[in-house]
Amino acid sequence: MSLYGEMQLVYTHRPLSKIDKRCSLAVVLFVVGVTFALRTYPSYAAGLAAAVILLAGVYRAPELGIAVLVNGLYLAGFFWRGMQIPYIITPLAVVLSSVGLTHYVFNHSIRWRFGILPSLVVLIGLMLFLGLSYSPLPSEGLIRAGKYLSMNFFIFFATMLFTGDLNRQENLMGAIALIGMVATAASIVYIACTGTGSITRFALPGQNPIWFARGMGMSVFATLFLLDQTCSKRVKLVCLASIPFMVFLLYSAASRGPFLAFLITLLFYFFVLQKGRFGLFRKVLFFLLIVAFLGISVTIAPQHIWDRMFSLVSGFDITTFLRLRAFETAKTLFFENPLTGVGTGGFGHFNVLGYPHNIFLEFASELGIFGLSAISVFVLYAAYLATRLVRATVSSFRELSLSRTYFALLVFSLVNSQFSGAAWSNYELWFAVAGIWVLYAGRREVLQR
Repeated sequence: MSLYGEMQLVYTHRPLSKIDKRCSLAVVLFVVGVTFALRTYPSYAAGLAAAVILLAGVYRAPELGIAVLVNGLYLAGFFWRGMQIPYIITPLAVVLSSVGLTHYVFNHSIRWRFGILPSLVVLIGLMLFLGLSYSPLPSEGLIRAGKYLSMNFFIFFATMLFTGDLNRQENLMGAIALIGMVATAASIVYIACTGTGSITRFALPGQNPIWFARGMGMSVFATLFLLDQTCSKRVKLVCLASIPFMVFLLYSAASRGPFLAFLITLLFYFFVLQKGRFGLFRKVLFFLLIVAFLGISVTIAPQHIWDRMFSLVSGFDITTFLRLRAFETAKTLFFENPLTGVGTGGFGHFNVLGYPHNIFLEFASELGIFGLSAISVFVLYAAYLATRLVRATVSSFRELSLSRTYFALLVFSLVNSQFSGAAWSNYELWFAVAGIWVLYAGRREVLQR
């Protein structure tokens, strides 16, 4: 076994067995019937449509199913506080995609070995469930641990198993870019119909602005990958036309964590990951173009969005104050319980916010030094592998582009996780790590032949 604990995937390329047509018809009739019955709830219909896409995706094009999950579109309606029915959408989507994942594994001859990163994903899940035994809020902790399995754990292993070669990896990035473009087009039409004056914190109906901004940020970097790879002038034109609108929507969501993460990652992408590939003039020019898009966004969007964004430096608002208090509470809990923390979900017993809004402080306060060590090794080792990938001297152009994109997504999701999300909802981070792991494992396998 290699020092780096590589994972190997071997596919027989045997096609999946066909879905029974009667089953497919039943699913279609069910979705159509429920959609018409609940036609007054468009967000719920969107959630059902996303679930159908998942059902088709995990069987016919696994990359599409993962892309839908990663972009957060399966959460359509999940944050619509005015009604309770949409809360069924998330488990519905997860069940459908889990069935597809299980079906895929059973119908392919797959041999794989655990390495450091997959083992850590399992270990973190076990620690979250063990943390329930001493948590002051075990019921809340159980929800968190369950969400970790249905989001982060699932995203990691679905990506690892479904996308074992460069073709599927490329298709996956293309699907993320495409979903971002579709969401962008829908958003522009929505804004054109309602007017920019109606924007408070923009998101498509039924979605949380923070999650929407995170999806837009990922879509920008996936679109940059597509722009880098395609030879079609038409596709290049579509990509170049989509990026300014994605940037505008990212700004209009008024979510400061994702926006700050986007700016940092943009600098990292052009001036570190692309170092030596483009001349300084071209990199500065492209970066300035995106900055110009941001300037136009500030001009077009309502003034209160700029006021909210600028409040980080002009004076803290209430949400920033609450998060800073949460950070202090998490540090105090960690120092008082350094070995085990206060248990999974226990942070909410000591603070008005349910979780610290910082992934490292969350693991430290709820799972102690062991949890903090696990998540730290998880992130640092992934960054180490990503660095080795982008520095490889014998990689193909496609592999290098994928490596750069996954590294950018790792930075984007990691920075965002310092201000937003939780151990069970930063699935973009688990996705980026899985992509890095697949690329690295595939490279190790090739080099050993």
